[in-house]
Amino acid sequence: MITLMQLRFPAFLVILSVILTGSLRAEEPSQVESAPVPVSRATVPYVLGVLDRITIKHADESVESFQVIQDGTISLGDKNYKVKGLTPAEVDKLVRHHDDNVASVSVEEYRQPKIAVLGEVFHQIYTDMNDGPMRVLDAIASANGFTPLANTRRVKLMRENAGNVEIYELDLRRVVRGELSSENILLKPGDVITVPRNFL
Repeated sequence: MITLMQLRFPAFLVILSVILTGSLRAEEPSQVESAPVPVSRATVPYVLGVLDRITIKHADESVESFQVIQDGTISLGDKNYKVKGLTPAEVDKLVRHHDDNVASVSVEEYRQPKIAVLGEVFHQIYTDMNDGPMRVLDAIASANGFTPLANTRRVKLMRENAGNVEIYELDLRRVVRGELSSENILLKPGDVITVPRNFL
């Protein structure tokens, strides 16, 4: 004969199991991944680089266009002027000093489809992005991967846009494990990836 206590005890265990299971699920971390945010930001003046283009408008409405060549110069008349590393205001002053008939000087940023991978990778590279979209791990694979000394938990991504520099810190160890795919960021031209050394 089954007693009332024999009925109540299993029921109590079932209820207790449901309560504990529910509380454990409530404490589980969310699996929703959020996009990485920069760990630091800075505003810096834009400076010219190789392949940037300068447009000069003269008082007579004529327009000339110059591209910064590999040695960082532009050719004005019979002289070459070093403009790489100068701000647009400094270039304007340089050009006006060379030619009194200049009405305006504008600098057009020509973004190269390249990214840099530096630090603890087997081959530090400056590589093209012409083959299509590239993510952080794709770029590191192009650099033949991490060295044994690489700190894959604190990989830095520096991104500059119109004078604003943003630095992201990425945990690529978790990305490789398939735990945090959102940190495998889609790269943009001009991005610089730096893999730091792991000091034990």
